[in-house]
Amino acid sequence: VKFDGVEKAEPCVEALEAIENSEGIIISPSNPIVSIGPILAVKGFKDALKNLKNKVIAVTPLIQNAPVKGPADKLMKGLGLKVSAYTVAELYKDFIKYFVLDKRDSSLKNEIEKLNVKVIVTNTLMKSLKDKVELSKVILKTLKIQI
Repeated sequence: VKFDGVEKAEPCVEALEAIENSEGIIISPSNPIVSIGPILAVKGFKDALKNLKNKVIAVTPLIQNAPVKGPADKLMKGLGLKVSAYTVAELYKDFIKYFVLDKRDSSLKNEIEKLNVKVIVTNTLMKSLKDKVELSKVILKTLKIQI
């Protein structure tokens, strides 16, 4: 996967300042290759996240080795990656402290924690407003953010 123009791209100062001044950064359960990947490919973003690693949490986009929606599995396979929440955690391990793993994949917890990432196991499939609120509460509690 190639992101045309990324070598020339630069983040705006305000974006880096927002990261630097944030209480926490949440990497959404999006495709790690074509949704999150282009952002991380822009010079400065990955380093900004590394500097705040203790405040960065990622939510798995995969449940039982399949994306909730979208082509993440096809793209990961095409890059020779195993389609697994573990692989996503491995891609993010340098700049996340926490990884939210779906309860259906709880057997991966110990393996992911060997990456020096703290794993939180909960329901990540957001079918209802209640599911979304519960997941949000877990994330905010983990990051120690009061609302």
